Amino acid sequence: MVSGTRSLDVKFIAILVIVILLSIIAGFGITNVPPKLAFAVTIAISGAIICFVWPPISLYLLIFSMLLSPEFGDRGTQGGGVTIRLDDLILVLVSFSWLAKSSLNKDLGLFPKTPLNRGITAYVMICLFSTVLGGLFGKINLVGFMFVLKYFEYFMVFYMAVNFINTRKQARLFFILLLITSAIVALYALSQLPLGGRVSTPFEGKEGEPGTLGGYLLLLMSVSIGVLLTSESRRVKLLLTGLIVISFVALMATQSRATWMGLPVIYICFLAMSKKRLMLLGILLVIIVIGPFIMPKEYAERYTGTFKREKGYKATVGGKAMALDSSATERVLSWQGTLKDFKNHPIFGYGINGYWFIDGQYFRTLVELGLVGMSIFIFMLYQIGRFLLVAHRTASDNFSKGLTMGLFAGFLGLLVHCMGSNTFIVVRIMEPFWFLMGIAVVLYQIDKKESEVLQSKPN
Repeated sequence: MVSGTRSLDVKFIAILVIVILLSIIAGFGITNVPPKLAFAVTIAISGAIICFVWPPISLYLLIFSMLLSPEFGDRGTQGGGVTIRLDDLILVLVSFSWLAKSSLNKDLGLFPKTPLNRGITAYVMICLFSTVLGGLFGKINLVGFMFVLKYFEYFMVFYMAVNFINTRKQARLFFILLLITSAIVALYALSQLPLGGRVSTPFEGKEGEPGTLGGYLLLLMSVSIGVLLTSESRRVKLLLTGLIVISFVALMATQSRATWMGLPVIYICFLAMSKKRLMLLGILLVIIVIGPFIMPKEYAERYTGTFKREKGYKATVGGKAMALDSSATERVLSWQGTLKDFKNHPIFGYGINGYWFIDGQYFRTLVELGLVGMSIFIFMLYQIGRFLLVAHRTASDNFSKGLTMGLFAGFLGLLVHCMGSNTFIVVRIMEPFWFLMGIAVVLYQIDKKESEVLQSKPN
């Protein structure tokens, strides 16, 4: 008892001394820095303390900040510039808080064991190695390394979710918060319809990025459909149906052809995996019949205009001229240029951001990370797909089955989406994706533990 009291006294004295020292430092600092900086530092320290004491609050904030946080800095649609977002700061606070907490409690792990660790670790290492190599050859500056840190941030979202979510109830709560965020984003997109043109997400700068919104809605709409198809609650079905409808309208309004290409893949996936095939086929038939009559004219022109050649633009594939619009022609020409320049650094590539901007994930990965990096990237994608199928087959409840089915369908849709976009490095798509993957891993681990307990019990 005496020993415990002394230990408590020592800890209390140590904390008191640290608080006093920090107060003295803060007192001197506040008088010597601009008020805005002092306020920002105070908020950051307060946030770090809150994250340390109650980590889940940081995840709540992170979910809403994924699509609804402002950006600071300057970034163009061609990849130039650097921006910092609110969720970047939240992730830093969460990471440092979890690092501090895990150092005090040896039972906690910063990077928990998951079925995706090998692919993630290999991809992180090749990104870092190729970028360092590119830096040594003078092809990459500090901005390139900032992009590498951004890629690592997505995986931190995954590990934070796996670390902090422990029960099915928590998993459902975080999933609901993700859907609420997607509903806000979809409604914001719909509010832009009277202005004309393509819709985009909040805080995307002057030009906006409709393709990013399209990829995000493609993913969230897919998981919503998955849960809808497995749910037995009428209330849940009604709410999800409303969310899916407004998400679909907003998705079409993005006029993102890469997004539209992912829709058939998602639908085919649901037809193959869901037991409600007749209902899905009926809905598809209705869409095919009434679609041409309710489809806005500009959407149809956007699609058919892809294969209309514009003056001054010419693309050839295999020696044959292709009839494509200016946007598609520029993409094809950039891909052809990538394949030519790729031969200069075929093994490890140019490094992250070591090559000029390319709108196409597969070509960008190939030229930046070379054959080694491209192979690792494909391996990581294979691990993701295989895990989701296994998790779907072993799921013990409807929510887990619906989430994994929807996430797998959305994943396939994103694989198509990234043919014309840099999907797997876009923060507003990857943060929700990896958070959902974290929820799926937690549910899979819970199912696995429950199954092992049942098997260990005597008959």
